Amino acid sequence: MKRQTKKVLLIAVAVLVVIILVAGLIMLVRKDSHGDNYFSRGKAVATVNGAKITRNEFASSLYNYYSNIDTYNMYAMYYGYGTYYDTSSEAGMTSLKNDILNNLIDAEVHIQMAKDLGITLTAEETAAAAQSAKDALANLKEQILDSAKSSGSQTPETYATTMLANYFSGMGINQKTFLKRSEHSALAETYASKLQEHFAAERNVQDEELKDIYAEYAKAYYQDAYTDGAYAQNLSYLASEYTNIPYLYIPENFLFVQVIETTDEEKFQDMLAKIQGGEDFTTYMAGEDNASEITKKLEGDEGVAIGENDSPFDAAVYILAKDMNVGDVDSVQSLSKDADDNDVTTYFIVKRVEGTTGLLPYEDVKDVIDSSLKSYAENNYYTEQVDAWREKADIVIDDEAVQAYNPAA
Repeated sequence: MKRQTKKVLLIAVAVLVVIILVAGLIMLVRKDSHGDNYFSRGKAVATVNGAKITRNEFASSLYNYYSNIDTYNMYAMYYGYGTYYDTSSEAGMTSLKNDILNNLIDAEVHIQMAKDLGITLTAEETAAAAQSAKDALANLKEQILDSAKSSGSQTPETYATTMLANYFSGMGINQKTFLKRSEHSALAETYASKLQEHFAAERNVQDEELKDIYAEYAKAYYQDAYTDGAYAQNLSYLASEYTNIPYLYIPENFLFVQVIETTDEEKFQDMLAKIQGGEDFTTYMAGEDNASEITKKLEGDEGVAIGENDSPFDAAVYILAKDMNVGDVDSVQSLSKDADDNDVTTYFIVKRVEGTTGLLPYEDVKDVIDSSLKSYAENNYYTEQVDAWREKADIVIDDEAVQAYNPAA
């Protein structure tokens, strides 16, 4: 009887071991949301002097960016922050994947380059990076808990714990890995910042250099960056408070206008008739002082600027591309909605005026531009040094693996 019992126990233990082994094997070969399993997610998509950037690091970064692509693209399109990616096209997705990988490579480059130069972090900086990782985890948990509460769950804390576990499982990582990667990213940012300080001191921009730097800066950020399309907007946009005029350079083929805006049709018709009859346009601006200030700016003493006023009608100086075909005095209407969704017609009177085009002299703007010029020169030098170090580094990329990932799947 005892032998029989012992035999049964041995069989039960053997079965349990088999079950555990099978379950473990299933866990190892089970794919995460990126299509990787335990054996593949740790393989390298790139190496920097032997330091690995794993498939999972890349896939997780790509997924996190892609999941917020609409927001990032909006900032790129309307505010000029970051890069716009057309992810509906193969070229756009390829560009996104390459940029995500290059960001990860840059982080490793910054760490290795700083160490090569003997740059070290203080205990406080190291601790700050660790705390940054903990804060990132806390923020993630808080976001998931808020999501659980908004879902109507009766036990949001329990549901949030399950959601967090599912998130980590889908990403192919655990909480420890999340903290480690977040800390590594924070350390890379700190090293990059100290590299910038190092090379700013090495570059040591002198005041007598700034005039020459100004010509390069203005060409890069104004003459080359702004096209007719940047100015040739509809008049209702130009008459809004969000109008943005680059103050260093106005293209030679552009024209200047003053704009009066009102929603009162009767006053609009009255003003238009009087202005077309020869009455001074500035009559409807806020006094002679303001009109004189705008005239002074138009004559080039201080460059071109928008004139502010407190009159019941907005009147200021704007620039337009010549293909807008604005006459000496023109009018236009714009239909929009108010806060209560009612139709609102805005009337504009537009008058051509004289203005100064071209690049403003450095002496006229040096007091407000010198700090930007210094930063521009320092950043260029920093970029040159990092690019040179990266060029010499042994960087290997598995492009086939990089392009195989599909965050939209």
